[in-house]
Amino acid sequence: MVKRPLAFTCLIFSLVVFFIVSLHPAPYRDYTEFEGREVTVEGKIYRKEKIRQENRVVTVLYLKVSSPGGREDGNGPYGKRVVCYLKSGQGEPEMGSRTRITGKLKAFQRASNPGQFDAYSYYQVSGISYRLNQAVITAKSKQYNKFTQSVYELRTILADKLAERLPEKEAALMQTMLLGEKGGMDRELKSLYQRNGIAHVLAISGLHVSMLGMGLYKLLRRCGVPMACAAVLAVAFMIFYGVMTGFSASVVRAVVMFAIQMLGVLVKRSYDMLTALGVAAMLLLFEQPLYWHHSGFIFSFGCVLGIGLILSALVPPSKEFGGRFYFIGKGLMNAIAMGTVTLPIYLWFYYQFPIYSIFLNLLVIPLMSLLMAAGLLLLASCFLCPPVSLVFVLLIQGILKIYENACEICDGLPGNLLTPGKPEGWRMAVCIFLLALLVAVKKKVNLAVRWGMTAAAVLILILPLRGGMKITFLDVGQGDCICIENGNGKNYLVDGGSSSVSSVGEYRIIPFLKSQGISELAAVFVSHPDEDHCNGIRELMETGNLQGIKVKRLVLPDISGNIKNDVYLELEHIAKAKNIEILYIGRGQRVEDGKMDILCMHPESGEELEESNEYSMVLKISYGNFRAMLTGDVEGQGEQKLVQFLREEGEKGRVTVLKAAHHGSAYSTPQELLELLAPYDTVISCGEHNSYGHPHEELLERLGECETNIFITYETGAVTFETDGERVKRSCFLCLSH
Repeated sequence: MVKRPLAFTCLIFSLVVFFIVSLHPAPYRDYTEFEGREVTVEGKIYRKEKIRQENRVVTVLYLKVSSPGGREDGNGPYGKRVVCYLKSGQGEPEMGSRTRITGKLKAFQRASNPGQFDAYSYYQVSGISYRLNQAVITAKSKQYNKFTQSVYELRTILADKLAERLPEKEAALMQTMLLGEKGGMDRELKSLYQRNGIAHVLAISGLHVSMLGMGLYKLLRRCGVPMACAAVLAVAFMIFYGVMTGFSASVVRAVVMFAIQMLGVLVKRSYDMLTALGVAAMLLLFEQPLYWHHSGFIFSFGCVLGIGLILSALVPPSKEFGGRFYFIGKGLMNAIAMGTVTLPIYLWFYYQFPIYSIFLNLLVIPLMSLLMAAGLLLLASCFLCPPVSLVFVLLIQGILKIYENACEICDGLPGNLLTPGKPEGWRMAVCIFLLALLVAVKKKVNLAVRWGMTAAAVLILILPLRGGMKITFLDVGQGDCICIENGNGKNYLVDGGSSSVSSVGEYRIIPFLKSQGISELAAVFVSHPDEDHCNGIRELMETGNLQGIKVKRLVLPDISGNIKNDVYLELEHIAKAKNIEILYIGRGQRVEDGKMDILCMHPESGEELEESNEYSMVLKISYGNFRAMLTGDVEGQGEQKLVQFLREEGEKGRVTVLKAAHHGSAYSTPQELLELLAPYDTVISCGEHNSYGHPHEELLERLGECETNIFITYETGAVTFETDGERVKRSCFLCLSH
């Protein structure tokens, strides 16, 4: 009944593991109480690498701790594995040596907003518990693993040879592609590759291993080496190569599959790709079940499934498809099949899909063989015949230039990045079901039906669903950022900055917008030009287009030109340079968008209050019976004027949610304002352990007296309010995800 019993067994095992890790997540170990404390750990070095930080090279050691994890040892916690960033001037211990290291503990941060990178979960897959900064080696053994140390030294020598022969940027790329050395990668170039869907060339992927393994096997056979001997030598070399490059999930997958293919050669049995894939998955998941949460693992297996299962369902027989152009068409179908399988993976992990990557990879992948061959021949020529190396240098530079130029062209094309956001679980389930059904019935239905099923699987992921209004108060540390998503598809941002989180736009605001499927902001409101409210907006305006997010309008408080500070003027300058329309808003002016109404309640137009907090913009958001009051940092005279306006104009009455002014300062959000607004819920946006002591106890007491529900972003993570104008649904990201 089952044509592939081993593959079927591996599938069942993998699915069981998936459901176990989904229903019973690994326990969370909180190391934040030890943050900044000096900790001493002892164990064996199992990996080393060098990375570039702020124009200096840092040695990074990976330590497998000798004692079992979870035990505290005097001055700090023990974990199973620890990554140590050595202080400059330290000697480098050998691989496998027993080493004692002291450094300042840095806990991996958990995501507190939708879309934010979860460093804790990422390192949890590798079994790494925490990080030590400014680490110092206090003792090390004389015994070490001579084999792994020799492999590391070889990798270092090869990396140095590439650095000697190639310009810095190209050398870093080839070190990454051939040796797995990621520390020197140019950040902008890496981002360019990622945006255009060819970042797979920057990792030691299954494609690399397959090319090298099969290339070596065929070379040995052509040199007259017996088949069995060639197969054994090729597998041994690929295992050695995997050890040298770090044995990532994709490398393990490719090495296992290649070894099974060579085993088939030895025992004279045909190679079944799906069975080999299943065995590789089972071995990886047996060693680490959490690989189900690892993007590299899922991408690697997803691409092979696309070729092994989906491709045959989409490609017609050669006589029906282009005759002599069949292989060109099949190459395109290959790319579409992989794109179909990787689309849900892209959206689940990165929320966007680079449309032109389907076609770009038709250029990139064929050139990879030539590029890798040139890299290997360059290394060989450095030892055997240095003058010849110039030929391979020019070839490498030429291919990498083609890659870069092709990516830049795609960057400039309309609709380069499709941004549907992170799909809901039910969408993913329906998509996977349709693709599985496609594979099951591909021999029973005609080609048009199969393509229709594929289109349905894609559309279920990317078509937007309309609903009511949603307001999200992001956790940006010590700062403010509020996103308003209207039910008609238009989106707005109120503030976006932080004084405690560096590059808050890149690491928190933009990922959040992508995860929500927001590719355009109808307007961005800046309440006042303080860095903790606008430095992320600056990033968004400068780089948002490259990330697939367009800002249409910048809305600033309408104040006198005499009191506009440098930051205010800089925001105007950036907006003009990026062709973003600039609007100014004052009391009584409003933005009407369907059922949603945004009313400015402060400052008065032409305001001349000199303190930026005093002229901070205050907005009232209305949607049916739902009302939200966003107060920025208003305080002092500004707050007095706001209270007076509320009393005189009758703009009072109970609000659904209040954003407490000035991050919970003792002197803002006074009792009089709370009596006028009587909020059901109050959100305080501030960073944990901030130097200002926010939120102050005096404010918390006032809020307690008015019986409002209090949400503090560093405790709850992002706080979201969803409404249809009548009912309100409240959710906190940290409560939902952890």
